[in-house]
Amino acid sequence: MLMNDMGDGSRERLSSRTWWNAAMFAGILSAMVALGGAAATVLPGSDVAMRVVSGVLAVVGATGIWAAVRSYRSRSGKLLAVALACALGSGAVLVVLRSVS
Repeated sequence: MLMNDMGDGSRERLSSRTWWNAAMFAGILSAMVALGGAAATVLPGSDVAMRVVSGVLAVVGATGIWAAVRSYRSRSGKLLAVALACALGSGAVLVVLRSVS
């Protein structure tokens, strides 16, 4: 038992805040990837292959947003890992593609 645990639910609030912060981090990263992918898809100056790949990355980013929301609601570590993988993986691919082209 913790020294400052007075039975007032502070541990539950801390756990809820931790889940909220982790889900918001994954959700914001996924939203940035989704918006970046969507912008790269519709902006002029890219070839068809780049537009298709950027569109797929936008869909992966949207999947990360969905997973982040669901992970917060259900307190699922697996969904949080999916959200972070979607955000970080597709973000890295988007950065590499933008630097190559």
